[in-house]
Amino acid sequence: MAASLTIAPHPATTDLKPLPVPELDNSLDAYSHALEAVLEGDRLERAKGIVEDFRTGKGPELDAKLRERAAEREEQGVNWLHNEWYAGYLTVREPLALSTNVLFQIDLPDKDMPVGMGRAVEFIQRAAAIHLQAAAGETPEDQDARGNRITMNQWFPYAGAIRHPEPGEDVIIQTELDATNREIGVFCNGQFFALQISDDEGKPASDKAIADALEKILAASQTEEGTFDFNVPSLIGSGALAELLPDLLELGYNRAVYDRLANMLFTIDIVDAEMAGDREHFKRDTFAPRGAWLYKPMSYQISLRDHWIGLQVEHSCQDGATLVTAIKRMQSVVLPAEASNTLTEIEPQFLIWEISDELGAKLQQELDQTLAQADKFDVEIITVPHKQPAEMPFKVSRDASAQLTMSIAQELTYGRVRAVYEAVDMREFRAGRTECLRAATPEAVNFAKKLVAGKATSEDLESAINAHRGWVKRCKSGNGFDRHFQMLATVDEEAAANEPFFTDEDATAARRDFLSTTSIGGADQVVRYSFVPSLPEGFGIAYTPLPQDGEFCVSWNTETAEKPEEFRANLEKASDMFWGFCATL
Repeated sequence: MAASLTIAPHPATTDLKPLPVPELDNSLDAYSHALEAVLEGDRLERAKGIVEDFRTGKGPELDAKLRERAAEREEQGVNWLHNEWYAGYLTVREPLALSTNVLFQIDLPDKDMPVGMGRAVEFIQRAAAIHLQAAAGETPEDQDARGNRITMNQWFPYAGAIRHPEPGEDVIIQTELDATNREIGVFCNGQFFALQISDDEGKPASDKAIADALEKILAASQTEEGTFDFNVPSLIGSGALAELLPDLLELGYNRAVYDRLANMLFTIDIVDAEMAGDREHFKRDTFAPRGAWLYKPMSYQISLRDHWIGLQVEHSCQDGATLVTAIKRMQSVVLPAEASNTLTEIEPQFLIWEISDELGAKLQQELDQTLAQADKFDVEIITVPHKQPAEMPFKVSRDASAQLTMSIAQELTYGRVRAVYEAVDMREFRAGRTECLRAATPEAVNFAKKLVAGKATSEDLESAINAHRGWVKRCKSGNGFDRHFQMLATVDEEAAANEPFFTDEDATAARRDFLSTTSIGGADQVVRYSFVPSLPEGFGIAYTPLPQDGEFCVSWNTETAEKPEEFRANLEKASDMFWGFCATL
């Protein structure tokens, strides 16, 4: 019997094309080639030998088991990594802000709208419109840029949900409520308030009702005090919270508070404090946000003092491309919407946790450890001119140019290039999520080395561009190797634990992400975003193509990252070198 599904598929898109399982030889050939980018000499030959041993040894057996699983999952309307994808997130025990969550900076359509309460009210109205639409079951069909239907599986969080910590593996609890009588949660100065946002017909509260309620919250948050900031339990991670949460929920009225939190459409933090700029917002709200329940799918933040709008996303159920669509829909909502005739006055309800001295001491200990970890991370926004010549002998995409810039920066800084992860949207497939494009190809590394040495040719660059384009096609057709290998390691975990292909340092060198990178297009919806690196010594990089520039939002651990000052400086130098070379073609 097929295993039950972690998340039931959206019924409207179970007919999308199934995700193919790549041919094993094809995946292994591509991987053997990828190893040439990050290893050389005896280490490369040894790693390739492990690949060949896997090809003729345990590989075919594991691959056959995976194909059996794929057939079962196809019958269930999903794909062969559906449950395991969720498990990859839900088994993370570390604090979510320091592992898998992402902080996005987003924008309203009117960038010149004055900061202050009116802007906060308008954003809440726009966000509520899209979330209530999902709660009513009226989310429009999703399509890609070519008009192809894509999976709707990532839209359920907008109706309201929560990731609930459990020992070993968390669970996703979806709300059973519709659009009527719904609440949002409002953080302010660490305190938390429930705010009704729709009436018994599902109509939203008016702008005046929301504004008046927010003013009450601002006033109350200056005087109300709890033992902890309300969101403290969500900061510490499931390793500790799965053990402490049952005790918390047994105290007083905490279970009722938690159930309300779980059913809220979203939370939003009203930030009434001066910040030095976007970088300071990112440093505070990426790694240790005061106003976000990190286990909710979406926790927004909006500043009353500047143009900052942020969004903490719990990443297990949604990827960036779906978020971009949601923000685009928020921006296009026509306001004022038809407001409720009955919900004309909203009385915010102050919510706190009842906490015993013993539980409070345990939470404080875990919080101190989390904040000490968070304090080690930093973020920098690096902008470089986009100097692509008007005429070139071949096309260079913005994505390829950004990735080559990062490879050149690695070569300048370390004298070598290590593995790079780049996410590729796969929602055109049934229950699709993302695949990994291995941007540090041997061709890209060859070009970077020759450019730094002053020996690069037009043919070297064209080869690197073609290799990148080939990887895009490989991923978009469902033929990347990362998900394939990830799943081969799960169909027989005992066998995989003893298999050098999955455990050896050299054999896995092309799958250890020194740079964890991603781009979701221009800055019209998502301005930029930040997340922790995959490896302690590496970097997380969100890169954004701008009309006249390219931007890299770089995060790193200040204690463990390798040469962070040099690498960041060399991103700018690498960009100049790359476009300078292109100008000679």
